[in-house]
Order: sequence, then C-alpha cells, then structure tokens
Amino acid sequence: MTKQDNFDFQPTLEGRTITLRPLQPDDLESLYAAASDPLIWELHPDPQRYQREAFEARYFNGAVTAGSALVAIDNASGEIVGCSRYYEWDPVAEEVAIGFTFLARSRWGGATNREMKMLMLDHAFKWARRVWFHIGKDNLRSRRGTEKIGARFSHESEKEINGQLHEYAYYYVDRPPASVSEVLAFSEQVARDAGALMLAELQRDEGPAAHFKHDGQELVTEADIKVDKLICDAIRARYPTHQILAEESAPDLTQLSEREGPLWIIDPIDGTVNYAHGHQHSAVSIAWVVDGVVQSGVVYNPYNNEMFAAARGKGATLNGESIHVAQKTDLRRALFATGFPYIKKDMALLVRRVGLMLAHCADLRRMGSAALDICWVAAGRLDVYYENLSVWDFAAAQLIAIEAGARYGHFLPVPDGVNPVFHNKNILVSNATLYNKARDILLQAED
Repeated sequence: MTKQDNFDFQPTLEGRTITLRPLQPDDLESLYAAASDPLIWELHPDPQRYQREAFEARYFNGAVTAGSALVAIDNASGEIVGCSRYYEWDPVAEEVAIGFTFLARSRWGGATNREMKMLMLDHAFKWARRVWFHIGKDNLRSRRGTEKIGARFSHESEKEINGQLHEYAYYYVDRPPASVSEVLAFSEQVARDAGALMLAELQRDEGPAAHFKHDGQELVTEADIKVDKLICDAIRARYPTHQILAEESAPDLTQLSEREGPLWIIDPIDGTVNYAHGHQHSAVSIAWVVDGVVQSGVVYNPYNNEMFAAARGKGATLNGESIHVAQKTDLRRALFATGFPYIKKDMALLVRRVGLMLAHCADLRRMGSAALDICWVAAGRLDVYYENLSVWDFAAAQLIAIEAGARYGHFLPVPDGVNPVFHNKNILVSNATLYNKARDILLQAED
C-alpha cells in the first residue's frame, strides 16, 4: 500500500491466543471488569482509572469516540482481557502511534503483550514506516515490555493527559526492510541446502577433515567451512546489502548491540563435536536481525529432517506445526539440559550448578547442541535449559523459544549497556513458572 491509502484503524486481527476486534459501546462492562484492578494503573500517569467513573470518563468514552480502539479477546474463553488503540496517523511522514494499552493482570508476563503489539505492528506496517509508543516516564514495567518487543528509545517529552502535563518516554519501531515471511521461507530453504551438504560431507572418504581453532581449544571441521560458505553465498546473492555474522567466516562481535539495519547471524553446524563423532544431533542455525531485534529464525536438524522456525509475533513451528513450551510447574518433574565450554577454567562453578539442579529436578540431558536444546524447550521435550553460549548458538533458537511461549532471560544481571538479546552469559530458558524456580536454584551456586 502507499501513503495515499487510508489507514485501517479498526481491523480484526487474529492471533494464536488472542483476537483483536473493534471496541463497541456495549463492551463497557466487560472491559471495565478487566481494568478494575488498581495494580494495572499504579504506574500510569492517571492511576485512578481502576475506579469506574474515572475509567469511563477518562478512558472508555475517549476510546469509543476515537474510532481506533481494539479490544483483546482471549481465544480460549472469549473474555475481554485488554484494549489498545491506534492514534496520531501521519500519512506524509508515514508514522502512527500505538497506545492507551492495558491488559488484565491474568495476562501479564509478556506473552500476551507481545502478541498484541506484534499483531498491531504487522497491521500498521502496511501503511506506516515507523510506529511510536508513548509511555509514562516512570512506568518502568511498560517501558521494559516495550523494549522487549524491540522498540528503541528516542526521547522524553511532556504530553498533556486530561488537562495536565506529564513526562513521557517515546519509543519507536521501524518497518523491517524486507518481508519477514519471505525471509523466513528463504532461511528454511537455505537451511535445508546446508543440511544436505552436512550429510553429504559425512559420506566422503574418511569424512570431513577436522582441526582445532582458538589455540587448540575448539573443534572445527572442513564441513563447517563449506556449509558456512554455502549459507553466506546464498544470503549475499539474495540480499547483497545485508550484513552477516557467521561463526566460521566473520566472527566480528564488536558493537553487536548497536548495529543498525539487517544482519544475519549464522551457525553453520551447531554441535560440531557431535557431528565429528557421528552423533546425529547437530543443526544449522540461521537468524535474521533488524536494528538489534531478531525477526526470524530457523534451526534445522538434517538427520531427522526437523525444521524449527519462527517469525516475530507469529508463533513457533516444527515442520510447519505449532509448538508450545511445556507447562510443568513442579521442578522435581522437570528435565533440564546444559552444556560445558571448551575452556575448563570455571568447571568448579559449573559443577556446583549441575549438582544443585540435579538435586531439585528429575534428571539432566546433555546432548551437545545448544540451538537444538533451546528448541527442545520450545517444543516441550525439555523443561529448563541454561548455559553460557556464543551469539550464533542462540540467536535463532531464542526467538523460537519466545514465540513458543517460553521465558528467555538470564539468571544473573545483564551488564549495563548490553542488549539482553545478545548477552551470552547465564542464559536461562523455561516456562514462566519453572523459570523463577530454576533461577533461584542456580543463584545458590554463586554463594
């Protein structure tokens, strides 16, 4: 579409767990039931909106009048669980804002907020080049949630709300430079071609030659180099202006968090030691990142033809079928996975962590491919995963896990100034309930 087309302010947008539809005047009672919790508004510039009169006068009536508000409907129960709105559409600058958003506390935790905003962003990008989010300066919860979907901080400014000036933080998300669905399809095909080359190399006389890099610490095979070249050549032919960060050919990690524009992060063979020893548990990992936000990712195990894939806001799949993180709540019933580095200097700490986790979980699985381990959490085959990794090990799998409903984070603080998307230390992946329990166990090893 072009900027001359009229922006569709009130579409119906169907997601995996929620559907957004136009707000109607008779939604008042149901929407207020979702909004009547004081904790929803405690950090908002208008914290009294949990009261019926304030909600109706200072939120609902304006939302109906605006003609651009959408209510969020839980697909399972049919209940209204929140609301949001498009506003300030500028057809010349091709910019629009998303705001006036709230969710019932039962839907806090990130997944629903992410799904709602992704549905609205995808719709907005049919017309808009940039989408803005205006958030109360002190509303740290909303600011963190907006940053988690990839929004970038722009500036702070005063904004009038109900006749009073309040300090607001301004965030934005720009339209990706290529269609995410197109990139995902391309990534899947390249991963299949790379997987075929992996297997073909194993059939050569004596198999692929191997050597060690990083002062003799890390195994790499001739197949790693060949697969890396195949993937990079395919990307450069299709997207010649995009940057590439590949483990074997271009391991430049400088200022990764600050890179702008499209970037591919590649691991040609994740699980090289498995590959070299004939263990059929290795994968090709390909992630596509735009302005520091992972937009799509694929992890492909050619031995059993399993393609894990995800596009931001679209859910995760295994061979085209939706996958979801397991919903265990008892850590004693959980299977966890981890790995160990080539360099052994911190083994005492790592062994303490494993010992504590074994004492509280059902069992350990040590399989040798971080990308597949994280995808197995996404598919419910594992319940918890933690490790220190390299960015190419987890870039694609991270998105797949998040889109499958997992909580992805770090059990120790992320250093100031480091983008959590790319922080490679103390990674922890699980469902929301087990995440906190596993984090608490792992932290005991630090004492």
